[in-house]
Amino acid sequence: MSFGIADIALIVTCAFWALNFVITKSAAGDDPDQFRLFVYNLIRFPLAGGLLMITALVMGYDVIPRGPYRWKLPFMSFVGTFLYQIFYMTGQNITTSGNIGIIYGSSPLMIVLLSLLFRIDRAHIATVAGVIVGFAGLSLVLFEGGNLNMDLGSFLMMLATLCWASYAVFAKPVLDALPPIVVTAWMLLYGAVFQLPLAIYQLPAMQWQALTGINIFYVLASAFLSLYSGYTLFLYAISRIGPVRSGVFINLTPVFTLLLAVVVRHETIRTVQVAGLAVILAGIAITKIRTRGDVS
Repeated sequence: MSFGIADIALIVTCAFWALNFVITKSAAGDDPDQFRLFVYNLIRFPLAGGLLMITALVMGYDVIPRGPYRWKLPFMSFVGTFLYQIFYMTGQNITTSGNIGIIYGSSPLMIVLLSLLFRIDRAHIATVAGVIVGFAGLSLVLFEGGNLNMDLGSFLMMLATLCWASYAVFAKPVLDALPPIVVTAWMLLYGAVFQLPLAIYQLPAMQWQALTGINIFYVLASAFLSLYSGYTLFLYAISRIGPVRSGVFINLTPVFTLLLAVVVRHETIRTVQVAGLAVILAGIAITKIRTRGDVS
């Protein structure tokens, strides 16, 4: 087995992202006391990106992208933040939660395929096996006795997952040249610029006087935990162990979401979900086994 700082970073990232799902569901929406989605993003993206930029400068990094990175960073942000947000938020409103979870759980598989297709990363045989086992475990966690129906919402969720997988894969060459904290800062700042027109469109529907203190706290928590910390830790892990091995951990996000639902919302975990959690952990364990076999 091999286990290090990058693995710990990924576990913490999944916990932060799971908490963010709970936070966003409560803080962003169409209720009077909620932020409109893109207004919500327009607050947290530049806040986290600006703080990351200041942090990078304090740490002595050169934050000005040069050469091909001047266009690679905005392109990565357009696909990995802007298009992902559009497809994900639109798709989740017109398909079932079971479909969302299962399609989102295909992210590691897409990362493996894209990495191999573009020869950006290699995958050990154990890693591929672990990805498949983890996907099976996630399906058990989300199983509610129904079937996966390929409706428009599911198709949009597939596009969102493809955008996210592309971001994870094509970030690796950039991270070979730039520090993760600098890449994250630019990703979020460009993401805010791309979402600006949609935020302006939603501004008239905002009822600022109806916002509660807890929702303001939620947007700050999302900026600091999910974006400032989570994205930086995820890119750090990719820079250390590559997109394929990092992507396997994505299946932990719905696991943490389920556990938070039990703690915060007092929901009940079914036996089949417990089995699914065990299979997901087994899948991750399989990917940590050192092996000579590579898929390339």
